Amino acid sequence: MRNWYRWAFLMLAGLSAAGCSRTHSGEAPAVQGQALATPIDANEMARNDLEQLQGAWRIERLVWDGVSDPNAGVGVTYLFEGDKFIMLDRDGNRREETIRLLPSQTPKAIDCWGEAGRAVPGIYSLELDTLTWCAAGGSDKQRPTAFESMPGSRQSLMVFRRERG
Repeated sequence: MRNWYRWAFLMLAGLSAAGCSRTHSGEAPAVQGQALATPIDANEMARNDLEQLQGAWRIERLVWDGVSDPNAGVGVTYLFEGDKFIMLDRDGNRREETIRLLPSQTPKAIDCWGEAGRAVPGIYSLELDTLTWCAAGGSDKQRPTAFESMPGSRQSLMVFRRERG
């Protein structure tokens, strides 16, 4: 039972919202602060970053609302499969979200949505085998502008390392 609470906390902190999801039309919901870029360039950049994300990751550091959890991610595997972000705990519980990358923004932007119908805006940095992801929290629809989680911000800051082997 305790593992379930830890997993639920990671989901809440990791996505900083009750979930996010596609609209009935099948398109991603609009999020404030989206920058427009040449579609071909932006799409190619997004495909390249999405390709680099594919595979299994583990969380190395998690800070939510300014509070660090040194045991975050213990027993949880994070997978990127296509445009899906999947969390699996050691008990077999699975949560799947859909992501959209917007790498033409500065900093690079990421949106995530699942079943609840609300996009969670965030920013990301991908360097070799390290993914840093900062996401807005609660009902906040403002995309973070820096990789930080200060007390009262309700933002989550996650650092992932690619699993090898």
